[in-house]
Amino acid sequence: MENTQSTTAMDGMLPELWQRRASLSHDEMASIYTIVRHALTGYHPSELQALGEDKEELISQFLYLKVFRLESAPTAATSFPLHSAPSSSRAVCAYFRRYLIDCLRSAAHQHNVSLDESDVMLELDHQTAFHPDPVGSVLMQYGLHEAEVRESASHFIDSLDDADRMLLAGSLGWLSNKKGGLSRVAAHYGIASYHYRARKLGVALKKRSIPADFARTEIGQWIEGSLGIDIVPGNRIAILLVLGILSAQSHAQE
Repeated sequence: MENTQSTTAMDGMLPELWQRRASLSHDEMASIYTIVRHALTGYHPSELQALGEDKEELISQFLYLKVFRLESAPTAATSFPLHSAPSSSRAVCAYFRRYLIDCLRSAAHQHNVSLDESDVMLELDHQTAFHPDPVGSVLMQYGLHEAEVRESASHFIDSLDDADRMLLAGSLGWLSNKKGGLSRVAAHYGIASYHYRARKLGVALKKRSIPADFARTEIGQWIEGSLGIDIVPGNRIAILLVLGILSAQSHAQE
C-alpha cells in the first residue's frame, strides 16, 4: 500500500515538473530524475535487446537528451505545454520506448535504404503523443499488430538463404555494428557478388533510387505482399517501424 501511495504521489508531481524541466532547481531536477528512474525500474521492452546496449546507459541518455534536454540550445521558453507531459509512470515508459525506437531506427538504417526521413519522428510524436503504445498505434492504422509483424519478420528471415541472412545481419541486424560494413561481412563469410545480392535483398540501393525501386526488392515485396503496406512516401513512418522490427528480429535470431 505504501509503495502504491508513493508511486501515485510521484505521478502527481510529474506533469508540472516536466512542464518546467528547462528551468528546474537542483532539488526539482533530483525529484524528476528519481521519478523517471523509478518508473523505468523493471521495464524491459524488446528494443533494449535489439539495441544491445546497457539499459542504465540508455536511461541516462534518455534523461540527458529527452527529459532535461541538456543538448538543446537554450531558448526563451522556460516551460513546455502541459498536455505534452507524461501523466503517469506508464506514460514515462511509453516515452522511453519511443526514444529506444528512435535509437534503433538510427542504428538500423545508417547503412540502409534512404527513404525521405525528414521530420519522420516529429510526425510519429504528433500521431502518438497521447498513446501508451506508439508502435502499436501506427501499425493499427494498417490493420496490423506488433506481435504478428514480429512473427512475419521471423518467417521472412528464416526464408532467406545463409548469404542473404548474413547481409541482412550486416546492415540491419547483429553484425551491423562491425567495422567495414557489408564488404567486411561479405569477405568474412565468403559471400560472392554481395553488391548484387544486397540490392536484390533491399539493404542497399543505387543512388537516386526511388520508393518503387525498394518495392521491387525482397524486403520491399515482404512489406507490401505480407504486411500490406505500400512502399510510398506517405507510409514512411510505418515502413521505418517495420524495418526496426525486422532489425530487432535479426538481432534476436543471432
